[in-house]
Amino acid sequence: MMLIFPGMVKAGGFGGDDRGTPGYWYSGGTPGLIDPAKSPLVFIHGYNNSSAVWHEGNDMYEVALANGYETAFIDLHPDRDMWANGAILAEKLEEMYHYFGGQKLVIIGYSKGGVDTQTALVHYGAHQYVSNVISLSSPHHGTQLADLAHSSAAWWLAALLGNNNEATESLQTGHMQYFRTITDTHANTAKNQYYTLGGTRWGSFGSPSYWGGLYLSQYGKNDGVVTTVNSRLPGASIVQEGSWNHTTIREGSYTFQAFRPYTTVTQPASIWASAIKETPPSQPKIHSIVKGGKAVNALKDHFAVEENVKSMTVSFLSDKNLSSLKLIGPDGKAFKTKKIYKEASEFFKGAWVHQFEMDAPEAGTWSLKGPGNVSYLYTVFLDSPLNETLQEKAGIMNSNKTYKTKWIHFGLDSTGKKLQKKTKGEKTGLMADSEFKQEGVYNVTTEVRGVTSNGKPFERTIIESFFVNKDGERQ
Repeated sequence: MMLIFPGMVKAGGFGGDDRGTPGYWYSGGTPGLIDPAKSPLVFIHGYNNSSAVWHEGNDMYEVALANGYETAFIDLHPDRDMWANGAILAEKLEEMYHYFGGQKLVIIGYSKGGVDTQTALVHYGAHQYVSNVISLSSPHHGTQLADLAHSSAAWWLAALLGNNNEATESLQTGHMQYFRTITDTHANTAKNQYYTLGGTRWGSFGSPSYWGGLYLSQYGKNDGVVTTVNSRLPGASIVQEGSWNHTTIREGSYTFQAFRPYTTVTQPASIWASAIKETPPSQPKIHSIVKGGKAVNALKDHFAVEENVKSMTVSFLSDKNLSSLKLIGPDGKAFKTKKIYKEASEFFKGAWVHQFEMDAPEAGTWSLKGPGNVSYLYTVFLDSPLNETLQEKAGIMNSNKTYKTKWIHFGLDSTGKKLQKKTKGEKTGLMADSEFKQEGVYNVTTEVRGVTSNGKPFERTIIESFFVNKDGERQ
């Protein structure tokens, strides 16, 4: 169905703007009968995409129009933080409000678009133009995939793929901890009603959400990009958390009817959305090994596997298709990958995923070998009785460990809105609480190594992002 672009719309023009110019917005077609009880719907895209996600390969626009809604779509920066996008969006929401005759808008924010929306409403004063906000799998508490993209193991590959940018930096869980501290208690937060939807399906091998879902599975239910817990917004209501992945949750035939009751001027007499009670877990799971880097001459890396492991999955990401990549066991037996696909989801889009799976892997040192001139990241997921033991603090403290940390010191500008960032250098050494007393957002990779009671070596990797406030308290 063709969109209509009235000439009076700012930066508009028939046919739209395929370049996704930030700040450009346009309205959809006019329904046959305009129902004043139905609020105009404004659709906000997410990270690394544009307004086209709502009507190209997606029936959301068609479903909204068929249900009698006026619509508007806007392009924001695909790779900037919530402050840059929030400022643009606030200005354009005022324009849309007047364009639709002073009727308050309902916003549907997809993924990071939900965070950009709250920034515009709360910190840039656009709350007065909006009634309700519906977020579709928005990382209100960040996503651990952003933590991974900025970790010491993965930043090489993420940077090479063009996905290590301001947007991913802002979506680290530590950054969003900071954002929550200045947003949840803000006076403007209560001036709009917020509703959330979250997904629990990430598909099978080769699907766009598979690899991200596999990585996030150690943090709980997820849609391949955001965990359901992190999609929940303090003070909001959960509309539904269903079997959507990060793509289908934005498609009209999947979710429009679920959030439709919250798109009218008068809300339903009986609100069936449930209040948010659960908060994101503070402790990371200790189920995996994460390593990465750049191989110049030849790729050769190794990791330790303890005894009694039930199953092992090795996912190897690189900027090239390495059909000759081999996984070599402690006994010298070589395994070739039989599963390869090109990643399509946001944070490592364009990477080639090579996967090895096996039951009851032999204990000892395993190796990965392949050609050189490649940037890579790999994760080893272990179903092992040792996982629960290591989850206890004593299990880690009795092991040898080193850490690599990056941190960002910041302040506010004269308006009190914009986060000013200065990246500090990476440090390596023993874990010490004293390292984390200065105000800022930290991204810490902890490498845990030890020996089991049977004398077999083991290792794990913990990647965390967290915020330390001005009093030196970790949030």
